[in-house]
Amino acid sequence: MLPNSLSTIYADESDDKQRFVLAFVSIPTASISLPSSEWDAEGLNDDWSAYFEKARTWRKALKEAHGIPLSKELKGSKLATGRNRYDRGRGALYGNRAWKAYRDALQGLSFLPDHSIFSVYATRDANLYGRRKLEASLYAAFQRIERQNKADRRRSMLFFDEGHGEYRTLYRKACVHLPTGSRLGAWSSGSLSKNIPMVSTIEDANFKDSKKSHFIQIADLIAYATLLKARHEGDALSERESRNELYKLHDAIPRNVLNARVVTSGTDGIVRLK
Repeated sequence: MLPNSLSTIYADESDDKQRFVLAFVSIPTASISLPSSEWDAEGLNDDWSAYFEKARTWRKALKEAHGIPLSKELKGSKLATGRNRYDRGRGALYGNRAWKAYRDALQGLSFLPDHSIFSVYATRDANLYGRRKLEASLYAAFQRIERQNKADRRRSMLFFDEGHGEYRTLYRKACVHLPTGSRLGAWSSGSLSKNIPMVSTIEDANFKDSKKSHFIQIADLIAYATLLKARHEGDALSERESRNELYKLHDAIPRNVLNARVVTSGTDGIVRLK
């Protein structure tokens, strides 16, 4: 069957040199409301604009509640550590006030569609078909994006934060060769993997300035919250992070927007490569 919708997937990364995280946010962009035999311009729905307006409302609410200027780029690491100038642009927002703002930002993502957020983290020792660190996380994400696009009859465009030109190279390779494992442990041939290249995405891997993208900034907030959770699972949090339970920030994300389908068990939408 032909695809009947298009999504835009925004991604950002975070790492501590031992764990490498990528977070993804999928935004419905366009959909077709007519049978394929009747396709025309009037049957193409603009879905992205409505979510953009909701994102603007979400961002304004953070300014009103916590004084974070709209001109400031939201970054999870800056909120969690207090190394920012988010307090009305004049000073640092830190401690309980900053963590409350972080939780509110994540809780406020209820405007996103169901199953629109997932993360992948790879430990330093993880090896996915010869890929390591962020490359391993990226390939694991590509596998899941391709699988779900096919299941949902969808095409996607990918946008990354600027600064990682290697993502485009890896994306292009994945469009030709993407080794993918079976959820049953092996394919019918007995092989542990087979090539299922990315064919459901369009255009090339794209880059956006995160300062100008609400959705990239949302991916950043999710990525750092995922990193804190991964560090907790690896018993690697600082005493301050552990005492203040910053590893629970990820739990503030509404459950319905997390894509639990990316893993065989669990509900937090996190793929763990160890």
